[in-house]
Amino acid sequence: MKIKLYALLTASLLVGYATAQDIHFSQFYASPLTLNPALTGNFNGFYRITGIYRNQYPGLTQGRPAFSTPSVGVDFSLLREKIKKGALGVGLVFFNDQQNGKTFNNNQILASLAYNMGFGSRNQFQLGVGLQGGVAMTKMDFSNFQFADGFKPDLTYDPNYNGETFNSGNRIKGAVNAGIFTKFEFIRGMRYYMGYSFNNATNYKQDFLKNAPVYRLPFRHTGHGGFEFDLKDKAVLIPGFLFQQQAKANETNFGLTAGIHVIRDPAKRATLYLGYWNRVNTGNYTAIPKVGFEWKGFRAGFAYDAHLGRQFKDHKNIGGAMPQGFEVSLGYIGNLFVPKEDNYLFNPIY
Repeated sequence: MKIKLYALLTASLLVGYATAQDIHFSQFYASPLTLNPALTGNFNGFYRITGIYRNQYPGLTQGRPAFSTPSVGVDFSLLREKIKKGALGVGLVFFNDQQNGKTFNNNQILASLAYNMGFGSRNQFQLGVGLQGGVAMTKMDFSNFQFADGFKPDLTYDPNYNGETFNSGNRIKGAVNAGIFTKFEFIRGMRYYMGYSFNNATNYKQDFLKNAPVYRLPFRHTGHGGFEFDLKDKAVLIPGFLFQQQAKANETNFGLTAGIHVIRDPAKRATLYLGYWNRVNTGNYTAIPKVGFEWKGFRAGFAYDAHLGRQFKDHKNIGGAMPQGFEVSLGYIGNLFVPKEDNYLFNPIY
């Protein structure tokens, strides 16, 4: 009986996730091109390389991760010598979202273009707008599904009597996203920033079943922001938030990250980051401790998701693994030249 409940819970999680929510990362600023197209080229350097891997609910589906999402991106901050106090950002990002051992597989390749402009004698105010477009390639493996009509009286399963008629499991659609980002520095060492992105503008169809209502991928709205407080060049405090809404589902992330400069020399600076964040959505609560390290343009981070809401209670009833997740991220910002002091572009950290 536990096995049946276990399978039922897994199926409900997969269906709910697939129909209500795109990918999401706990370390959302470690994947800037999937967060907001306006962050393309928005950093103090010439090029940036990012990578992140998320594994959610490992062990829930018999040794296969229920959800796994790797993503890599590269972007460039161009024309900094020609655009006074600004830059043109171009980039490319790829992500692969797998559910239940590739039962559902979503690949997207997106090109980004953004224009970032600073205002004021020290670039106290910064505004960026971005656009992103590419292809979304989805694949559904119907051999991993079981339907009620296929079960015999002895509970064995015959896939020839599932009662469903499928379209092709492969789909290629166009994807378009847009965003805006702004930052304001009240005084030196105190910055406020906020962004908004609009995803899935093409609202493309997901029609895997024949003779079924047409389902279109819902628009996704994301708002994010925070503060950064430099504490006498010894440490930094970063409270922040992220809110996402898609169809009738929404989630809110909020928390605080503190960074300690273990090497204070600006030319050799190394910073250790520790954070505690929270994710709240319908009936669920997730605690998210984070740790990160930054040194000479290199960034590394780790986050752990501990689900303590309804999903935490359900796992006790089915005797399964506690629902959880983790992320690993790496990034590097490099220069082919020394940027001008008055052409600094602020880059959110954690």
